[in-house]
Amino acid sequence: MRQFAGTLAIQRFDRTEALHDGRVVLDRVMVAQVLPGVGVRGLLNGTFDVAEIPVAHYAFLKDRGEPYTAIPVLPDRLFLQPYVLTRRGSGITSLADLVGRRVAVPMYYMTSSLWHRADLEAAGVAATDVEWVTTAPERDERMRPPAGVRTRLVPGPHLGLERLLDGEADCLMTEALPLVPAAHRGDIVPVHRDPARAQREFFEATRCHPALHVIAVRQEFADAHPDLVLAMCRGFDQAKQAAYHLLQNERITSLPFMRAHLDETERVFGDDPFPYGVSGRNGHELSRLMDQAHRQGLTRRRLTVDELFDSAAAAYPWSARMSPGVDLAGMESLNGLAEPPPAAAS
Repeated sequence: MRQFAGTLAIQRFDRTEALHDGRVVLDRVMVAQVLPGVGVRGLLNGTFDVAEIPVAHYAFLKDRGEPYTAIPVLPDRLFLQPYVLTRRGSGITSLADLVGRRVAVPMYYMTSSLWHRADLEAAGVAATDVEWVTTAPERDERMRPPAGVRTRLVPGPHLGLERLLDGEADCLMTEALPLVPAAHRGDIVPVHRDPARAQREFFEATRCHPALHVIAVRQEFADAHPDLVLAMCRGFDQAKQAAYHLLQNERITSLPFMRAHLDETERVFGDDPFPYGVSGRNGHELSRLMDQAHRQGLTRRRLTVDELFDSAAAAYPWSARMSPGVDLAGMESLNGLAEPPPAAAS
């Protein structure tokens, strides 16, 4: 029977699938599939030693000196432009039109909400220019919006579509496309009339693919098991490499234009479109996000990127890369596994 020294709680994405199904094995670490809220609670109460949690919540904990560190794995990223919605006939056709309006978000300090407000700021709209309607309390009761920011809690389903449908809000800024009832599908429209173009323009202007989650570690566990922290880095690297290999076999997915999507992704983002680590785009992006966390009142001081992460994990040589094309005679085209990335230097 395997003896476990720690527990890793993460969501199931293509880039983490191999950790869940056993293609990549973490010695002495039990991997659990959880939703983000469960991961946060489990990390805070000691059920989990390592967990995927929102970047905003992690920054809040670090700012208050809580005993946590992190691995620079950002397993959940999302361009948010398609998830800015309004009612047809609202008169809202751009972010600039939100001055004086009511904007619904799941929580004021959701990581996605930080990124949305950064977009508003770029459009000349301050947080104090709108009334914020939230569908759930903040994850930590110590989280308080800055003076002058108006918020109103109207409890409801997480993504908040109901606040548009019942007229409590004029605009919805959320983190996924909600299921719109058939009777209302013509009533809900995106604020960005061409969301795909808006996403591209955002990336060209900022070089950011917004990170929403990070892998947080209890400091006590990191101190007691530095070898397992590095083993997790290697595991995440291998699992992402497996996903990259699988993507290259277009028959694995149900998207008819998959080859074109893959080629375009590599052209725009390079051969590691979902990077881990603290260098390159990630360092720039995390620095920008820490600026926003401080500017928006989530943190009392401006955190640096270096202080967010375990030093050994930050130095890990991430090596997963996407190579165009597939060898259909090789089993890696069906299971994703190829030669593993090199081990971290001791």
